[in-house]
Amino acid sequence: MSPRKKKNTGKDDNKKSNFIKSNLSFLRSEYNKTLDEMSELLGLSGKSSYRAYENGDAVPSVHILMKLASFYDVSLDELVRFDLSKKETTNIKTIDEPEVPVVPIKARAGYVSGFQDDHFIDNLQTIKIPYKPYGITRAFQIDGNSMEPEVNDGAYVVGIKIDQNELQSGKNYIVVTDDGDIVYKMVIENQNSLNLISRNPKYPAKEVDKEKIKEMWKYYCHLNKT
Repeated sequence: MSPRKKKNTGKDDNKKSNFIKSNLSFLRSEYNKTLDEMSELLGLSGKSSYRAYENGDAVPSVHILMKLASFYDVSLDELVRFDLSKKETTNIKTIDEPEVPVVPIKARAGYVSGFQDDHFIDNLQTIKIPYKPYGITRAFQIDGNSMEPEVNDGAYVVGIKIDQNELQSGKNYIVVTDDGDIVYKMVIENQNSLNLISRNPKYPAKEVDKEKIKEMWKYYCHLNKT
């Protein structure tokens, strides 16, 4: 009986976490977003995953909560601890499309040599994305079909800059190497190297030494070229 009591007590002591599920349902309705749209935004496997958050069957990770707070333009504290549906004046508003610097295919060579130059970055063109990012964010244009059908040739992949120690093996990243490559791949981490894997089975995996990596950008969203 004692383990059962501890479990129930934990739920009672954590009532404020219930505002996560109610706020997610409320905010999604206010922004006229579907379960499918929110699942795609967060990179979830399907709408059932997001529905689990709204039903209280699963608790979003801190990473997901940060993304949601950024998208809905509320603080993490508000999203978790306050019933937003009962605020006298809610902060619901039309979402402005933020802009991020974009590295087109033709600018890749210059980027590899000038990515630490603020002047070079400031002179890059920008691209609008559908929701506000967090952290240092950049868009890279994809050259080729190695990641089809997930991402098409010419699409723009938006990434959030990470350190190598933040790498999650099996996730998708933009990888910039010191030999001039800028690739978007699924990354599998080894002890001293990374395996860069294409979604398109026609392309073989490539192994790159960790010491040759200049930058890594975690996938955030992508925009197909129009």
